[in-house]
Amino acid sequence: MRLLNTSTLELKSFDQDRPQYAILSHTWTKDEPSFEAFVARKHFSRRIARFRKRKKYVKTVMSCELAKKSGLDWIWIDTCCIDKSSSTELAEAINSMYAWYEAAEVCFAYLRDVSDREDPLSGNSSFARSRWFTRGWTLQELIAPRTVEFYSSNWLRIGSKWEYAATIERITGIHQRVLKDPYFSGLASPWSVAQRMSWAANRRTTRPEDLAYSLMGLFSVQMPLLYGEGAQKALVRLQGEVAKSTNDQSLFAWGGWPLSLEDIAEDELIVGGSLYAQHPSRFSLCRDIIPLRRNDGGLSWSSEFSLLNDGYLRIKLRIAENTSRLDMRETHVAFLECELMGDPDHVVGFFVHEYDRVEGMPANVRVYKREFATLAKFPRHIALQAPLRDVFLSSMY
Repeated sequence: MRLLNTSTLELKSFDQDRPQYAILSHTWTKDEPSFEAFVARKHFSRRIARFRKRKKYVKTVMSCELAKKSGLDWIWIDTCCIDKSSSTELAEAINSMYAWYEAAEVCFAYLRDVSDREDPLSGNSSFARSRWFTRGWTLQELIAPRTVEFYSSNWLRIGSKWEYAATIERITGIHQRVLKDPYFSGLASPWSVAQRMSWAANRRTTRPEDLAYSLMGLFSVQMPLLYGEGAQKALVRLQGEVAKSTNDQSLFAWGGWPLSLEDIAEDELIVGGSLYAQHPSRFSLCRDIIPLRRNDGGLSWSSEFSLLNDGYLRIKLRIAENTSRLDMRETHVAFLECELMGDPDHVVGFFVHEYDRVEGMPANVRVYKREFATLAKFPRHIALQAPLRDVFLSSMY
């Protein structure tokens, strides 16, 4: 990890013995100082005052001054602490970035489009409308650090994520408890996969693939970066990696919601075809979907998933024939071990089509493919009456 000295603007690499450091979160502009600009001259101590007047370096200098006031000699800034000419270093940095933000003593979030002359709590304030809350990378930069301090365009402190947790929840849909938890950590946290995906539903990135890559830390997974593969393939790969690390079936709980089977209009039967969501926006209505809980309050986890090399996922699901809708009688209902927060009497399910025969599969194996990009909720007692089957789900799209 490479850090910037807050007094001299010297870059220095650290391994395991890295010092305490601050970290900057911001949205990029066209004119940002690069890694090369700081490597060319090691010491800048006599020139820092002049840099303050140069627009290109103001963000760097002001971040360093905030860190020094916090008693920190080092800071990490993504624009200048990564050698982006090295694809290996860039990949390592992206895979490590969540951990770096998590380990920082404080994260300074600079909101260049936010005024300090208005009330941030106002529903239409520049704080509520800030671009920072819509970018893909800033999601992990909001969640991972223990302390996030927001600063206005004039570098005046607005407040912390803890102070404005309720406001940030309204802006982003991220639950207040996440923002107030100093130890939120990947898949070890109590928040379901569907909930975490929902936090990214309205976020955007400049490079399409970064929509998936920016979520790796949120799920404690790593994968190769393949720029050029497109956002859809990258997101499907991400969900495949998540499936290897968890048995949380809310990974598959994406689509239109909430609906009961009777409420689904014929024109809402959107053809799906993919087990995995093709964009985080498919989880936009799923922020309250959690793993199914038993009556005693414990989690009713299913067995782990098995990802097969031929594009199928092996999983245990309760599956029943769909007999209540004539226009959907060719489908089956797959009941997920998921429920809505505050509604333990219902479970979440989606619709699947059973293949008659799949080449290469044993005759006694049941193979299904997701049929619609639509969810529904079903009475829990009905779901528990359905047989628990060891099935194969097509993960191809």
